[in-house]
Amino acid sequence: MRSLLAWSIGVAALSAWTIGVSAQGAAAAGGLHETGAHHHEGAAKLKNPVKPLPASVDAGKRLYTTQCSTCHGPSGKGDGSMASAINPPKPSDLTDASWKHGATDGELFTVISDGATGTSMRAYGKRMKPDDIWNVVNYLRTLAPTTAKK
Repeated sequence: MRSLLAWSIGVAALSAWTIGVSAQGAAAAGGLHETGAHHHEGAAKLKNPVKPLPASVDAGKRLYTTQCSTCHGPSGKGDGSMASAINPPKPSDLTDASWKHGATDGELFTVISDGATGTSMRAYGKRMKPDDIWNVVNYLRTLAPTTAKK
């Protein structure tokens, strides 16, 4: 009986997540980020007001773990527990040198805040405070090779 209840809760949670991802794709259609590699001059000009000190990186890692790792994976390789359930494109590998939505801090902030059209990347701007998103950006910098950092 217990395992049936746990299974039912798991199916309900996965269904709610899938519906949320599908709905977000339609909601993001008016956002800044289209599918494919691109650059946003306006977003690129945004300067990170949060210094990448250990406290910021640690706060960013905690947020990443709770908000991002189910898709992007614990180490950012795009292999999180939900990645296989996502329709292509799959979650980005945040450890590689090629970030198709831009590689400046401002562009990373913007894609986290606004989400990305045509992907399962949800918008976190209404769920996270700006400084929290900047902390995540600072943490992401620890995952990527030097060539991806700008």
